[in-house]
Amino acid sequence: MPEWDVVQLFQQVVIEIAALAPKVGLATLILFVTLLVVKLVNKSIRWLVSVARLDEYLRKSLPEGTRIPLSTLLVLVADAGILTSSAALVVRVFVPEYSQAYREALSYISRIGSVAVLSLFSFVVIDALVKSMRMERKTERFFVMMSLLVVTLLIVDLASLSNEIKLALALGIAIGIGFLVGAFAAWAFFGEYLDALVRVRTGQPGLEREKNLPEDTED
Repeated sequence: MPEWDVVQLFQQVVIEIAALAPKVGLATLILFVTLLVVKLVNKSIRWLVSVARLDEYLRKSLPEGTRIPLSTLLVLVADAGILTSSAALVVRVFVPEYSQAYREALSYISRIGSVAVLSLFSFVVIDALVKSMRMERKTERFFVMMSLLVVTLLIVDLASLSNEIKLALALGIAIGIGFLVGAFAAWAFFGEYLDALVRVRTGQPGLEREKNLPEDTED
């Protein structure tokens, strides 16, 4: 390679780095301000919840309470919104506005935020439902497993996989959800009948009848 070409290449790299440096600095400033805002918002939310005594009102509605405190739940939702907005601003710094890449990046960020909020909301609702209705552990595990499968399906949609792999994974998870719902329905509606049928097949009723027979006594 001629010496002149090397010099031109070096100059081009320096120019690109110099043009990119302000954007990197602005993105760093956005992230720093975001962390400060998150910290202030978290403290404000916890203070407002404690002053308004929202936890006490929640305990009146749900005597058993929830695994995640109300203040923590509100903090997580607020943090998700702030981080999503910050990520959109950082993308705006590096990507020209109203371009195809800009729209795709915003769409992907919004999908990530929606998946996070929906996952948190589903687990909180399931926890509150289980504790308020005092369901059995088996029923609670069923709802948790169902939520995990749905969240996994949403995460698969976010992953950078080919359409064929996404379709195969989504189909497999959908079949798993169908089998899970079918098994739960069979257990919920026909559990006692199936239990009695298994006992008949294994001969347990006969054994119980033998145990209940009066013993012969010799005079």
